[in-house]
Amino acid sequence: MGRWDRIQRALSFPWAPFLQRHRPIPGGAACVMIAVLEEIVMSTATVAEVQTSGVRLHVPGPIVSPDWVAHHLNHPTLCLLDVRAQESYDEGHIPGAVWVDLAAFDEIQNGVPGMLVPPELFTHAMSRLGVDQGQAVVIYDDNWGLPAARLLWALARYGHANAAVLTGGSDRWVEEGGPWTPDRFVASPADFVVQPEDGHLAERDWLRAWIGHPALVLLDTRAPGEYAQGHIPGAICWDWINGVPAGSWDTCRPAGELLAELTQLGVTADKEIVTYCRSGVRAAHTYLLLRSLGYPHVRLYDGSWLEWSRYQGGENGGGPVDDTY
Repeated sequence: MGRWDRIQRALSFPWAPFLQRHRPIPGGAACVMIAVLEEIVMSTATVAEVQTSGVRLHVPGPIVSPDWVAHHLNHPTLCLLDVRAQESYDEGHIPGAVWVDLAAFDEIQNGVPGMLVPPELFTHAMSRLGVDQGQAVVIYDDNWGLPAARLLWALARYGHANAAVLTGGSDRWVEEGGPWTPDRFVASPADFVVQPEDGHLAERDWLRAWIGHPALVLLDTRAPGEYAQGHIPGAICWDWINGVPAGSWDTCRPAGELLAELTQLGVTADKEIVTYCRSGVRAAHTYLLLRSLGYPHVRLYDGSWLEWSRYQGGENGGGPVDDTY
């Protein structure tokens, strides 16, 4: 690109920050003006190159820190999804974040509420949010990653592995001085393509066939009182809140503590692990926790207790219920 071409290109970029640095410009000092214009071009070239080079951002794991998000906040392939209540989003959010109505991803199936929507509806909802396969998705909430984990699991189930939950959510982000804005961001529609990954999902028939197998570990992530009233046979009671650190906004306790505790319960990486709760939300948090610890075989039973208890003993072939603690 020649000198004059660079000057012409520079005319489309904001002048103020650069002119303020070079004032005063002597009258008739054309060479200084050219230097200013060239600096504008060179200073914006890096951004333009990133936008057009096709360089994609990849999350380092299923949980990311505020520092990581802040460092990549302006990356063109970062997609931030805010799953808090809409009024919370309207009061303020991370710049560039899109508000997500989680109700768009759940439906009633065969009388069971809270089930993940089928592929065509998921595709439509994600495309409206501006999500496609080329983006690194980071989801955040204000509840220790609980609702964010549910959406992360849904993305994994439908083939988008490049996604993470922001540890500490909006609370830690604000506490650490991250940028915050009330300005609503509307994403450009994208073309999300579903590629189902069955290894993240446990369905009722699959689970019935596996119950009692020595390679299966079934984690009931409800409260002990719920577990005592009835649970899937062989399930281990491990309340999801056990994974959350006391006095912190973070999504999970330190990895070393969790691994020691889970190993003692027989939850080891060589097993096929299934998490469930009442409706698949708390179980999603434990799913996220296990994936972040490096467990390679973790599924979520989407129907969870609402489905299992509805069909147990019925004509549709439900599963047995254990009411012993």
